[in-house]
Amino acid sequence: MNSRPVLEILPGVYQLGGYWGSGVLGVNVFLLVDENLTLVDTGFRGRIKGIINSVRNLGYSLTAISRIVVTHHHLDHTGNLARLRELTGAEIIAHYGDVPYIEGNLAHTGLARPAWLSRYLGSLGWSLIAAPAKVDRVVNDGDELPVLGGIRVVHTPGHTPGSICLWLRSKKVLIVGDVLAHRFGLRLPSLLFTADIAEEIHSVNKIAGFDFDIICFGHGSPITKHARDAVAKFAARINKRFKLR
Repeated sequence: MNSRPVLEILPGVYQLGGYWGSGVLGVNVFLLVDENLTLVDTGFRGRIKGIINSVRNLGYSLTAISRIVVTHHHLDHTGNLARLRELTGAEIIAHYGDVPYIEGNLAHTGLARPAWLSRYLGSLGWSLIAAPAKVDRVVNDGDELPVLGGIRVVHTPGHTPGSICLWLRSKKVLIVGDVLAHRFGLRLPSLLFTADIAEEIHSVNKIAGFDFDIICFGHGSPITKHARDAVAKFAARINKRFKLR
């Protein structure tokens, strides 16, 4: 599959998803349009044509992408990172906690629990390979990106050490990567692929305190109405479930 439908979240905010089919394995990529283009995540390796076609169908040149923001290092979000850097010359931005994985100094985590899962993932072969890519800008919690009136980086560890969300304050949009998923309701990311469950739940509570109307996910459709209330209610449920509060 070389392209997927483009969803306009708001003017200047597009969901290009998902880039490994649909259903459980669907992955969303986001395009932010300002003076230049900012890409958020890059999908699984082998689906780069979908990204290229979507950008062109919106009327933009691929070389207009000036930055690529990585929400976290997992292979379904970084599979095309190195190749897109070659094609665009874009600056790669990531949290320092995930930089060693993105640059290839540490092996990607979360792919071998339990044994049956390791065997299954191994059968997928090259789709689970991501070439290392040099991170140009290392960000931390509270840093700002000069896009669409200002985007705040929100450090949300748990799924990975350097997971981040992007808060588009002026548009009241929150892009959460895999901190949450939205399929048949809000969900935590797969615990098989999550490094620290307690930190993950803390991060869900953290984002529940932000001011947003729309929330966008790496997996699943966006919530465009009463999004903050939905996240707050979900946080309360998981706090009770895990007895953390």
